[in-house]
Amino acid sequence: MPDPLRPGDPPGHPAPPGARPAPPGLLPPGELDAVGSYLSASQAESTRRAYAQDVAAWRRWCTARGLTALPADPLAVAAWLAHLADAGHAPRYIARRLSGLNDAHRAAGHPAPGDTEGVRRTLAGIRRTAAHSGHRPRRARAIDTATVRALVEGLPDTLAGRRDRALLLLGYALGLRASDLVALRIEDLAPAGHGGLDVVLRFSKTDQEGRGETLALAEGVRAVTCPVRALRAWTAALAAQGATRGPLFRSVGKGASQRLGTTGLSTRSVDLILARAAARAGVSAEGLSPHSLRRGFATTAYAQGVSEKEISRTGRWKSLVVRSYDASSRWADPASGSLGL
Repeated sequence: MPDPLRPGDPPGHPAPPGARPAPPGLLPPGELDAVGSYLSASQAESTRRAYAQDVAAWRRWCTARGLTALPADPLAVAAWLAHLADAGHAPRYIARRLSGLNDAHRAAGHPAPGDTEGVRRTLAGIRRTAAHSGHRPRRARAIDTATVRALVEGLPDTLAGRRDRALLLLGYALGLRASDLVALRIEDLAPAGHGGLDVVLRFSKTDQEGRGETLALAEGVRAVTCPVRALRAWTAALAAQGATRGPLFRSVGKGASQRLGTTGLSTRSVDLILARAAARAGVSAEGLSPHSLRRGFATTAYAQGVSEKEISRTGRWKSLVVRSYDASSRWADPASGSLGL
């Protein structure tokens, strides 16, 4: 049976991101060449990667049982969700898997299985069962400035060490998500007042349309843990190898060569960088994840008396306060300057 998600779909069923649909009979060849690129641009790269993993997991499950993966039988999808729940996965994880499968179906012009009553009720039952069993979502632990200092002070003075120091300090100072960090480009940094840097976030989890946000990164009080100095050292190292544009955080070759990669890191890479730094510094890995930097930023800034408005402005938490501030005032009292780095 032909796979409905591969090129060659009938008219009215556009191929998903990454695949080139066959032009309908009434349109000349090449008329829809741009469709694939615009479909891809509708989602962040991290979202596309996550959804691709979800669909791949669903395909493997179907292959093992001789089932058709796409379009999916809603009853089979409900059984898959139950299988994931029985395997011990959290409801949030299961819902994310379903989101990826729903997206693949919509992109191919098929009804999303998650919209059917049986699948909706199955997911609701999984959530209720987890709640009644005492299951609680695992939360990243918030880390403080002292812990961040320990994480970065022990990093080696190598190309990879300079990258990791800049990444961890920037993530903590501005409360960035892992997806924010890996999306940054060299040209997103610009000198600003008081010796700091303006950092432009072109996209984020809460800004899928790419309206953009400029954040104020203030200098730290200690040279070794100053995020501005760390970023300048890292970008100088990038420039020394001819990288003046493109991904800010990228791979570094092992061995003596320490050659730079050309593509940006993945969010999984941020996990590994944090885990390595924690192991080197003797910091407990319990509850530690890249989100610990973001939670730590918020809790530390609040403890230092930073206003909720400024914390939500920097962290892009739209639910905390109404966004009625003037964005040009970001340097009036930046949250990144209160952390004691």
